[in-house]
Amino acid sequence: MTPGAGARIARNTGWNLLGALLPIPVALVCIPLLIRGLGVERFGVLGIAWMALGYFGMFDFGLSLSTTRFLSAALARGEQHGVRSLMLRSALLHGILGIAGGAIFALLVPYLANRIFSLPPPLVAETQAALYWLAASVPAIVLTAAFRGVLEGLQRFDLVNVIRVPASMVNYVAPLIALYFGSELPLVVSLIVIARYAVLAVYGFFALRVLPPVSPGSAAASPSLLRLAAYGGWLTASSLVSPLIIATDRFVIAAAVSATAVAFYVTPYEVITKGWILSASLMAALFPVFSALAETSPSGMRAACRAAQLFLLTAAAPAIALLLGSADLLLGWWLGPEFRANSTMVARLLAVGMLVSIVAQVPLTALNAVGRADLTAKIMAAELPFYAAAAWYGATRFGINGVAAVWAARAGVDALVLFAAARFALPKEDEAHRVRRFGAGGIATLCAFLAAAWLTPHALPDAVAARCAVLAVLLSALVIWQWRALLTQDDRDTFGSLCNRLLKISR
Repeated sequence: MTPGAGARIARNTGWNLLGALLPIPVALVCIPLLIRGLGVERFGVLGIAWMALGYFGMFDFGLSLSTTRFLSAALARGEQHGVRSLMLRSALLHGILGIAGGAIFALLVPYLANRIFSLPPPLVAETQAALYWLAASVPAIVLTAAFRGVLEGLQRFDLVNVIRVPASMVNYVAPLIALYFGSELPLVVSLIVIARYAVLAVYGFFALRVLPPVSPGSAAASPSLLRLAAYGGWLTASSLVSPLIIATDRFVIAAAVSATAVAFYVTPYEVITKGWILSASLMAALFPVFSALAETSPSGMRAACRAAQLFLLTAAAPAIALLLGSADLLLGWWLGPEFRANSTMVARLLAVGMLVSIVAQVPLTALNAVGRADLTAKIMAAELPFYAAAAWYGATRFGINGVAAVWAARAGVDALVLFAAARFALPKEDEAHRVRRFGAGGIATLCAFLAAAWLTPHALPDAVAARCAVLAVLLSALVIWQWRALLTQDDRDTFGSLCNRLLKISR
């Protein structure tokens, strides 16, 4: 990967990180105000509305990522003339799916409001009206995904995130504005829906504005609706199985242990899995790059994958080592002795699995980029029953610690299978693109650092100052080793470019 390409990926990753992180403080400020203004019951319905807005994106059936892939590939082949046709076809298909999805949800509204949700009688009519407003938002949300896929295919992540940040914030700010006029749910939700259509207009405007111009007399060669839908269908299958895998552990704990145990498990889980923000930000930036490399430089794709793996490993390993060495202290300071006693081992086991899972996002993204989304969907579907059975066994024999161990083991197995699938499916690497391998020596050294971090709390359980000093030395040594032994000069330049970009954008 050239320094210029690395700098561009770093810039795009920085935009994605900021796009994911900046709305969080707004949510932290607005949520308590909304609870006080709406009351707990109405806020609960608003929470369901937020969840629904997130899941409505599934009505695009993977077409957004499909659009990104085919658009990146077309640009890599120099077929700018087919890009506009691709966008129009994608928008048409998204629009049809959005209208159909909204109609289906509208038909379900009376059943949801009257049968599924346990609501006090005065709130049923309000909730039903609010859900109809949500149904009206589905076409906007799905069609927005089409235009966002175009911008991502053009690698305009600056525009994507400049729009994404206020669009995310409006979910919290719009209800606050509505409170000035009343606390009725239809009013609150209607403002969010209107804002979604405004976001759609902005995405559409910029997607049309940045598209390459069409040369007079050029023929448009773009994938058919069937090819877009076929590729997107496998991505949808993955997106349907993934939430089941994510929810399995907490359902198993609630059934086999207790509802209280779920709290001790979920709390460290929700914090530790924020590590996916790092990998998701980088993978979103790399997906169009991988799609282009598959067309123009197939043999260079493995080199790009290895560079991405080392980048994620270098960024995540120190944080994971810190958690292994101080999870008990952090939980005690944050949530008190009860969580320290019950959640420490959970946090440490999940942290180990999280490091593996972060790095495994690279082969997952690469397989999707070369058109093998069918492999990733089949792998997830095959894992689910075995994972559920193992989680049940772990819960009944060892409680939440057993479930956390199974989660970490599943992450390891998932990574091994994905790496094996990528080795089989990705183009072979030639000498011109060969990069330094992270071999057995590197793995052994990293495991030694992580093992030392794991053992530190056992050696110094109560000596907080001494433990902090040992961890500081250990983490410093880990960072220095990674910087010198794992990263090339180009990797260091890319890493520095990302840090500089984050500082520059955040000012």
